[in-house]
Amino acid sequence: MMDDAQKTDQEPLAKRALAAHHLLGIAISAVLYIICFSGMISVFKEEIQLWEQSGDQTVSSLSPEATQVAAQNGMKADPTTAHVFIHMPTDQNQRAIVETDNKETYVDKDGNLGPEASRPWTDFLIDLHYYLHLPHSFGMIVVAIFGVFLFAMSVTGLVAHPNIFKDAFAFRRSKSEQIKQVDLHNRLAVWTAPFHISNSLTGAMIGLAVLSAAAVGTLKYDGDADVVFEPVFGAEPAVDSAPAPLANIAKALDYVNSKHGDTVPLYVILHDPETRGQYLQIMSEHPRRLIYAEKYNFNGNGDFIDTVGSADGHIGQQVADSVYKVHFGQFGGLPVKLAFGLFGIALLYIIHAGMRIYFIKRAAKGYAAAKMQRGWMAIVYGVPAMLLATLLLSIAMPSVAGSLVPIFWGGLVVILLGSLFWPDRTAHDS
Repeated sequence: MMDDAQKTDQEPLAKRALAAHHLLGIAISAVLYIICFSGMISVFKEEIQLWEQSGDQTVSSLSPEATQVAAQNGMKADPTTAHVFIHMPTDQNQRAIVETDNKETYVDKDGNLGPEASRPWTDFLIDLHYYLHLPHSFGMIVVAIFGVFLFAMSVTGLVAHPNIFKDAFAFRRSKSEQIKQVDLHNRLAVWTAPFHISNSLTGAMIGLAVLSAAAVGTLKYDGDADVVFEPVFGAEPAVDSAPAPLANIAKALDYVNSKHGDTVPLYVILHDPETRGQYLQIMSEHPRRLIYAEKYNFNGNGDFIDTVGSADGHIGQQVADSVYKVHFGQFGGLPVKLAFGLFGIALLYIIHAGMRIYFIKRAAKGYAAAKMQRGWMAIVYGVPAMLLATLLLSIAMPSVAGSLVPIFWGGLVVILLGSLFWPDRTAHDS
């Protein structure tokens, strides 16, 4: 039998452990909320990016010859780069950009360099959703783990409700606040289940693929994770650094336009430019397909070698190349994006309603957690407030564009700490 002194010693410890457990649960929900909120906005990243670049030069098309000139000018501006990427203009994004390892620069219709590309808030947003502003290799793994959490919660939530279809439209408005929140939480979860299950699954796949590649690369390929992705994205030829003229990009583009004129070139990627081993890829979108793009491979002379197989290779290749479009709703045009936006709002409310139910239950049992609840509400309102603040600052004060990350997280911390000193309210009022 445990004496009274031992009980007295252990009870505070148990209470502290329970409080820590609850705080951890709220922290996990908060991070998930941030990922989902930024992801909901990221669906419209092309539109936001165009808006950010509204004052910059537009290019409706870039000829093969102009693309060659753009690559040459990119090399002159950054002669030590190991890669040259040319972002081809499309109907959705009428901007042409030449990107090297160190800079991105707009080009005009003739391939001449313009000002450096600038879209600070879009880049800030994407980095938040992909990596939570953490180092990229680590951040993507963290985000992937939360994708697994969301997928598991979605599936187990459906399984836990045997009358899910029978009660699909049940909403007991006249009942208690807890029952109303439970009904809203469950109904929205049912109606949007195809979205948040597929979205969480594809998000987890993207991140866990990086984790798996890093593990397999370490175990089998001396730390080279790129080798693991070769069956999906293709392998680069052996490096030959002997000097050579810049690859014949114009000839390669002419080939794609003539042989695959129903596709839309998105990117021209040149590896190891101006070397004998340089390797050219043209990523071209296939309309009415979920794959992001097929990769057409060429040698330095612009002669066609082969395709990677994203469009007609193994089913695994096609699925892997389709994950991105499915995750971000990049198919079906603006109507699908708007639907993804609405589904994203519903998912945010599902997360929020789940937390409200938790706090209401605690209050009903006499264990109200006012500070925790205020902290949660600080996240709910603080995340959109700080996203809006960073957007406005990036417009009004371009000089702070490089400081958006500390501004966002610093502001969120201030809001969170301020909420702890806010006057108490009823435990279920949110």
